[in-house]
Amino acid sequence: MVAQLIWIAAVYASAVAIIHMLHSREQTRQTPRARKWIHYILITRNHESVVEGYIRALNVCALLTGKRLRMTFMDDSSSDGTLEIVSRMALNGSPIDLAKSMPTLQVDEVLMQQGIVVDLRLSEQQIKLPFMRTTGSRGYGSKRGGR
Repeated sequence: MVAQLIWIAAVYASAVAIIHMLHSREQTRQTPRARKWIHYILITRNHESVVEGYIRALNVCALLTGKRLRMTFMDDSSSDGTLEIVSRMALNGSPIDLAKSMPTLQVDEVLMQQGIVVDLRLSEQQIKLPFMRTTGSRGYGSKRGGR
């Protein structure tokens, strides 16, 4: 009985120590404004089936890297539910902006300086996320079969 009480007290004391350590770490951490921003500009057209996955993957990537995330969506006249999904995700707390202007197929230099431009209209372009690269892989463009 006494041994169990000692274990309970030890677990409680270690939990208190961990909470105090995390609290002091949070107090000494830099202000949120000092963290680096990462800005993705996604250009979409009828990407209803993948747009929510991209939003969620980018949120996870920002969480894992500790960077603040900002996403701008530019829609090229979608006829499916792409804009509804993006609007719903923005209302649910994702850092999303919907841009009014739509660039031409050639992405201009000004847009590329503002952030990482991902044109989903081009089938060969993919978002390369660091957490999706597995240990031992040769990278994002590796082929099947190990060659």
